[in-house]
Amino acid sequence: MLHYKEVKEGIKALLIGMSNGQRLPGRLQLMKLLDASRATVDKAVKELEKEGVLFSRFGSGTYVARRLDGVIPQMENWCLIVPDAGEAVYAQLAEGVQKHAKKCSVHVILCNSERSAQKQAAYIERLIMAGVDGFIIVPAVSLRVPDNLELYKMLQQSKIPFVFCCRDVEGVDAPIVKSNDFYGGYMATLHLLERGYKNIVYLSRQRYRTSIDRCQGYISALQHRNQPIERKRIIMLEDESMDMCCRRLEQLIQSDVSVDAVFGFNDTIALMAMEHLKQMGLQISKDIGVIGYDDLADCLEAQPPLTSVAYQMAAVGEMAARVLGKMIDQEEKDGFAYYLIEPEIQERESCLGKDGGQDAKL
Repeated sequence: MLHYKEVKEGIKALLIGMSNGQRLPGRLQLMKLLDASRATVDKAVKELEKEGVLFSRFGSGTYVARRLDGVIPQMENWCLIVPDAGEAVYAQLAEGVQKHAKKCSVHVILCNSERSAQKQAAYIERLIMAGVDGFIIVPAVSLRVPDNLELYKMLQQSKIPFVFCCRDVEGVDAPIVKSNDFYGGYMATLHLLERGYKNIVYLSRQRYRTSIDRCQGYISALQHRNQPIERKRIIMLEDESMDMCCRRLEQLIQSDVSVDAVFGFNDTIALMAMEHLKQMGLQISKDIGVIGYDDLADCLEAQPPLTSVAYQMAAVGEMAARVLGKMIDQEEKDGFAYYLIEPEIQERESCLGKDGGQDAKL
């Protein structure tokens, strides 16, 4: 019988005619083809799995995980999974990914998880089977943490490189590329403080890692300027509607808590809050300043135009593609695989200060 290293080479020779994601012949068939024992075949297969050549699924079989030397060259396929392909920020992310992919002659498959962890899992499982070369994933927010971890562990076991964008998944070791949400929250709050606003509300309809990071930046800016932290001004709901957020904001303004500015977690909620405030008879900027986050095109159409923190999503996408490409090419790792892109303030007329911007600094 053949030595396991010869069996290993024999299996690799079989793979030359196979495509990514194709199922390997069963163990009994391999034993006959290669004149080897079950133990020898298993050992060779395990080595090829460690090398990222094969991957196994319990109860299903063993599959081709990556292209091998000697296989007819073909264009690489990367998968980009986003929560909502219709949102402008994710369109910018896709643009950045595509910009770098084009330089590398890589085809990008865009998948829309529709904010569903189940749909995201289905895409990942299907594309692992199809032999995709790498994933760039904006993780869907899921309350079922064990299911999430199981999914990403399956992805790790497949040996297909993947990169997280915008937020990471605790317990999963993978590169993360994102804008600096803490610093963005700090910048937004400091921008309001420097224009004379002191009683600032932080408004978010959902509590998760990104909204918490921006809120921590908000708190740090207040502390930096020796402003008291009024917890009632932090409105961070548990995945409620936009209308509910605006109602909570209205209730706060009508209470005995002073409010002269609003920092919206994103532009969507900031723009809705701005319209709600105008309906309450408040003059935006003079009576109450408003700032958003993401710098969507809608900010320019608002009356007055909305000041916003630009997430720099295209730069995030380009960096994520660059990191994934290096992983696929098995280049030396950078070390600390946490990449932060600095956001920028896009100043407009929604928070010039109560004096119209005549005295911009405290």
